[in-house]
Order: sequence, then structure tokens, then C-alpha cells
Amino acid sequence: MKKIVAVCLLGLTIGTVGLFADHGSGFAIGPVVSGGGGTGGAGGTVGATFKIPSLPVFWAAKLRFNSDGLGIGVTGDYYFIDRNLVQDGNFNLDWYIGGGAYVNMGFYDDFFLSLGARLPIGLSWHIANPFELYLAVVPSLGIEVTPDIDFPDFDIGAELGFRFWFD
Repeated sequence: MKKIVAVCLLGLTIGTVGLFADHGSGFAIGPVVSGGGGTGGAGGTVGATFKIPSLPVFWAAKLRFNSDGLGIGVTGDYYFIDRNLVQDGNFNLDWYIGGGAYVNMGFYDDFFLSLGARLPIGLSWHIANPFELYLAVVPSLGIEVTPDIDFPDFDIGAELGFRFWFD
């Protein structure tokens, strides 16, 4: 019985998280930059972040730079918690924790492909409708599948992005 109650409470909690979110329901797009380091070395990315209205996922497509060369990557994050931290008049600062996935390809000496999970933890400042500025720390853990299978593919990064919402 305790397990059933726990599962019901967990489902209720997860199911109502979206009721407290301040992100728009429309399409959003903007630039994002990031940097970090891990098992693959240090580096950074530049790219575009976007939100499609029909999906509860925040996407990014990025061009990667590190000590080995260039690569491309795609991320998708779902915010499990998205709540107000400070709201005073027109000032609105939220915090969020999410879960997501990444796929990275590199065009170095050898082609490589890695994929894994992400845990974005961040702040989102809704400057004025329709502008949003966000900053996140994003640890990730995955596996490199080519040219050799290599585990772990671990990284701790930070992202700074801007979104324009079309609500």
C-alpha cells in the first residue's frame, strides 16, 4: 500500500510541475554559448536554442570547439522543476532542474560519436515579455561509441543563452 501511495504522489508531483512554469507556450529561438571540461578535454560551443510549442523539450544545436578540432552536437532537455525564485513587479527570476540527452559528433583525426544524459540546473530571467536570459550548470554522463567504445564520457559545462518567445 505504501508503494502505491508513493507512486501516486510522485505522479501527482511530476504531473503538476508544468502548472508552475513561467516559460511561454509558443515557439522560442535564440543564441546559446557554453564551455566546460571533462574526459574529452576542455572546449566550448556556440549555437541556437529553440522550443517547439507541441513538445515540452528545450532543444539546442551547437557547433563544438575543443583542443582536438570541431564537432556538432544536439541537446534536448525537459524541465522537471521550473519555479519562481523572485517575482517583484516586472522582475521575474526562475530556477529549474531538468533531465535531458545529448548526441555529439566530432570531425577530428578520427570521427567520433558520443551520447548520454544531461542534468541542467539553472536560472531563467524573464527580462520583459518576450525576452528570456538563462544561465545553467550542466553535468553530463554518457558513452563514446566511435571510434572506440569508451565510458565514461563525463563533462561539467555551463550555458548562457537568450530566447525570444513568439507567444
